[in-house]
Amino acid sequence: MGSWTRYSRWLHKTFVEPLVRSVNPPWHDARAVSLGLIVGFLVPLGGHLVTLALLRLFLRFSYVIAAAFTVVNNPLNIIPLYYGYYCLGSYILGRPIAMDFRIFQKLMNPVMDKTYFWEAFAAFMNLGREILVRWLVAAVIVAVVFGIIGYVVTFKVQKNRCKRAAEKLGMKYEQFVEDLERNVRSGKI
Repeated sequence: MGSWTRYSRWLHKTFVEPLVRSVNPPWHDARAVSLGLIVGFLVPLGGHLVTLALLRLFLRFSYVIAAAFTVVNNPLNIIPLYYGYYCLGSYILGRPIAMDFRIFQKLMNPVMDKTYFWEAFAAFMNLGREILVRWLVAAVIVAVVFGIIGYVVTFKVQKNRCKRAAEKLGMKYEQFVEDLERNVRSGKI
């Protein structure tokens, strides 16, 4: 089995199956995708699952779906993503881009070399105010934009899925979703 086949199966299992097999109302899954994307784009690598766990104390959403969508930020793309944040933040703030990708990559080495989140986070915070402000400005914008897009697209897809499921059961869509929402409120999900 080739690398592409393994990767395709992993993508399907991680992103598609939880949504296809979902027994949640559309808003529940849409919220999970949105929060997963927001946390994935906004929270430094390593803090995603803890952040989602804290959010889960206050909001109802599928932790598994949200966790799957945080992988937009991962060890394979962290340096290009963060450099993109640096460049976008520089542009938005009207500041010149003072370093090229190779220099930025070298600055990120201490962050990438750490084993534990708190060590990596401390190294990340040591990158300096100029980099962090630009990073934060861009990260917030990217997180919000993709969070909104993720919510809207997922809600539409899941609403259509629920409509088809309701038709198969001979129910009205509204009643079907109401039953799903009752399950969420009762804690069955």
